[in-house]
Amino acid sequence: MGSFSYHVGQRIKKYRKSRGYTIEQFSAMINKSKATLSKYENGTITIDIETLYDIAQALNIDLKCFIDYQPPVFHQEQVLTGNFYFNTPQAYMYYFDGRIHQLVRSLLRFSPAVDGESIDVILYMGVESFDDPDQCQHLFTGEMKPYDTITHMVLHNQINAAEKMYICMLNPMQTRTPAVGMLSGIGSSPFFAPVALKVLISKELLEENDRLLDTVKLDKDDYHLLKYYNMMVINRPASLFLEP
Repeated sequence: MGSFSYHVGQRIKKYRKSRGYTIEQFSAMINKSKATLSKYENGTITIDIETLYDIAQALNIDLKCFIDYQPPVFHQEQVLTGNFYFNTPQAYMYYFDGRIHQLVRSLLRFSPAVDGESIDVILYMGVESFDDPDQCQHLFTGEMKPYDTITHMVLHNQINAAEKMYICMLNPMQTRTPAVGMLSGIGSSPFFAPVALKVLISKELLEENDRLLDTVKLDKDDYHLLKYYNMMVINRPASLFLEP
């Protein structure tokens, strides 16, 4: 089986189960046999684009969430030349979750949007390993607008449309320095409530040690940073972040 077909099939299975459909129910919804749907999900047969579109429509999932596969060897060529910091196709994000007292790692992937004015973003939130981002706790998609000194992202959860997320960060002066920012929005786990977190976003993998843990934890100096970000949000509504 091909890696791409397997990836797409596993995504179909994941979203089908998240919607509560059995394989019998969903095969009837897309007018396919149970055996055919099973082969789609296992990656043993290739799905044509029209069928994949029908599946995305039936699951109410953005089509690009099925076709975001990246080959195992990832080439770090510059593809986002409009911004000196986010000029590679992916970045690593870290934050500390005080509810579980653990460091949480996430993966960001960027690609130029069709309109040429913004950047499409896929956020694999809560991954066990960066080598297998598909096994993430949550999948978000949205847009990024980079400026000279600050970058904004507006994202939404592909499973729960009510769960939105906004990330605002200062662009580092040095390309190898991680970006510090604020993640805010509505979280669904373990309860549905507003959340605000300090995040560290790096173009390179960071060593997960006590120093990194201390860096992503909020301290008294960070409240000035959060106050600045809050002022940015109040003065510029999220809808403006996505305008040229």
